[in-house]
Amino acid sequence: MKIVCDFCKTEYSLDKVPGTPVKCAICGHTWLPHRPFYQNTMMKFIAALCAFIVACIFSFVVIVNFHDGTKNKSLIANINKQSVHVITDKNGEKKLFVSGDITNNTENFYGLPNIVIVSYDEANNVLSRQTFVPPTPVLEPKTTITFNHILSVNPTGVKRVAVELKESK
Repeated sequence: MKIVCDFCKTEYSLDKVPGTPVKCAICGHTWLPHRPFYQNTMMKFIAALCAFIVACIFSFVVIVNFHDGTKNKSLIANINKQSVHVITDKNGEKKLFVSGDITNNTENFYGLPNIVIVSYDEANNVLSRQTFVPPTPVLEPKTTITFNHILSVNPTGVKRVAVELKESK
């Protein structure tokens, strides 16, 4: 067993803890060594079991509350097919006008991330990804906001448009 001088921190190795005070050979300090604290094996088992149970409960709560199901998503962004149409700007160029909404399904306020509009061709290849700032920075609980955006991509060849929410890093 190892004992350490309280004053100069010199270490000594002994077979057992003496029951009387010990004098340090280096500094001369005298102290009474403490018996080591031995943990009960049953207490270690109970502590490990409790930690395991807490980890299981935590994992269950995380899986139930944060799985990627649409019903439990905090923010949901949608585009209606009727909300995508071709417009002509003042220069005579054709553009895609996209309208949609973002819904907060929770009881919490959410800071809105940037909105990304993705356009696809007939083979489902990405033609463009355009990011823009939402119309409001925060979405209140159980509310929906509408967004509008004009894509700078030529609408020729665009067969599908999707919306994503881009989390800042």
